[in-house]
Amino acid sequence: MIHDLDHKKKTGKKQQKQFDYSEIYRQLRTNLEFASLDKDELQVINLTSTNPAEGKSSVSANLALIYAAKYPKTLIIDCDLRKPVIHKIFRISNKTGLSNLLKDGVDVASIDINSSPYFERFKDKEDDGKLYVLSAGSKVYNPLELLASEKFSNLIAELRKKFNMIIMDCPPVSAVSDSIYVSHVSDGTIFVVSSKDTDKIQAKTAVTQLKRNGVNLLGAVLTKVQDSNTLNYYNYYSD
Repeated sequence: MIHDLDHKKKTGKKQQKQFDYSEIYRQLRTNLEFASLDKDELQVINLTSTNPAEGKSSVSANLALIYAAKYPKTLIIDCDLRKPVIHKIFRISNKTGLSNLLKDGVDVASIDINSSPYFERFKDKEDDGKLYVLSAGSKVYNPLELLASEKFSNLIAELRKKFNMIIMDCPPVSAVSDSIYVSHVSDGTIFVVSSKDTDKIQAKTAVTQLKRNGVNLLGAVLTKVQDSNTLNYYNYYSD
């Protein structure tokens, strides 16, 4: 489990054992599954935030790992083509990824995800490689045009056929409008808020912007909240 990469405070081993981070993400997954009981299935979920450094990518990575523990084929995509970090979190190469897949004109329907150079499989002591990672890929001059293109929409449609669950990490709303276009090809959007860093007025403006653009906002994840053991954790609440 990756946990909170934004947590800079050092804690002792005893404290670490007192808090089960994975349980928090299992609860988040359960809440999302319950949220879709009376609606269309949530197979593709994207995450965004107001500003950078609010814990969005850490939440995306941990949520993807929790889904991978339940489903045989789970994919996380780094849709932040401007400042990607997912490849750093999973310690993989970013030489070939989403941008390359879109620019190369690959027939995604014919791709073998187990041998394709575009997809990496994450394995560590706790995870057995059921999580697939599609990094952002090489830097492009026009990331918004790529994410707003029909190619990207068609790519996600094809990936739906190959994966049980897809998590997409997006740029912050206040920085660029990329996440809005990504949200339109997903089944729902999670808004990440930092209890320490997020400005309430900016967050409200960001949420309003998402709703005005027809984004299906599922709810929010609150990060960097201290409990009695001074450990950060995540909480989910429905919108």
